[in-house]
Amino acid sequence: MAGFSLLTAGVLSLPPPAAAVGGTYPATVPFALGERLTYKIEWNPPWFLFFLPPMEAGEATLSLFGETQYQNRKAFKITFTARSSGTLAKMAGISINDYFEFISDEETFCTYSVVKRVKEGQWMQNIDYVYLPEAGKLHLREVDVSKATPIVLRDRDYDGIPPCVMDIFSALYFLRKKELAPGVSLHALVGENEVVKDVQISVEKKELVHAPAGDFNAWKISTTAIIGGLFKGGGEFHIWLSADERKLPVKFEAKTYLGKATGSLKQVKN
Repeated sequence: MAGFSLLTAGVLSLPPPAAAVGGTYPATVPFALGERLTYKIEWNPPWFLFFLPPMEAGEATLSLFGETQYQNRKAFKITFTARSSGTLAKMAGISINDYFEFISDEETFCTYSVVKRVKEGQWMQNIDYVYLPEAGKLHLREVDVSKATPIVLRDRDYDGIPPCVMDIFSALYFLRKKELAPGVSLHALVGENEVVKDVQISVEKKELVHAPAGDFNAWKISTTAIIGGLFKGGGEFHIWLSADERKLPVKFEAKTYLGKATGSLKQVKN
């Protein structure tokens, strides 16, 4: 299940964004509330497993729900689910069914809170954290729910947290609001649990991407952490956004020492 664990952009004519769900949003924004993107996940083994072919790993879904409220402020609810299937799941003998939920500011996409429900084989873990920007803190609670009696692994505050931190998916929607062209470079503070990294986002070039949903002209975008890699043990992450007004994430690719996981857009729903 290494490929799936790596997951913690037209030629095709698509329908226009649907009306917002639970509120309105400026027509200039490339995504619609209620947007649901489904991806086919494949895993390419690392070099030392050269005898193994690329194989199906499962399916992932990214959804942008309607407006919600967070402490009297307008916010978005973003969810990401990952489920294993195919050859890799059979070979590893481990099923994965992960659920992630993010509440982010409607304008800045700064993250307010994160809920993670991780279920990978017999291992089950609940992680919840809340950003406290006024205090420069993050409160994180991590519980191992694999046992009959859940075990609290962490329940504490972390200091020195910047006032605006994005999770990786909120950062993606933020990026989709920007004008893209070769050479464009942006910075974002991206958080994963208590770790915050300064990530440089660079637009490289336009490429033709083949995906189950069709063929897309897309911008290839690279991401680099200024200090340390984006993943444990280093690695790199690329994403392709369709080169049209919707800037759909049609493909993503994560490379680490465990191999390469690739997600290709399978279905778009509004």
